[in-house]
Amino acid sequence: MAVQIVMDRNGDTRHEFDFADPKTIARAEELFRELTGKGFRAVALGRDDNPGTLLDKFDPLVERTLFIPQLQGG
Repeated sequence: MAVQIVMDRNGDTRHEFDFADPKTIARAEELFRELTGKGFRAVALGRDDNPGTLLDKFDPLVERTLFIPQLQGG
């Protein structure tokens, strides 16, 4: 099972998907494209306190992806 964690002004929302289920993978990819299209940064979270990796495309094998909204100054 994998999870996409979306950070926003209300906290975080988690969306799980199954590596073996093409339907849930398709929904996860759709969410990835939607959020990155809105300016969110996608980060594959590292294990054991290792730094994460910035993602520029959907990878269905990433276990935990964190979506961070674009920062706004002002």
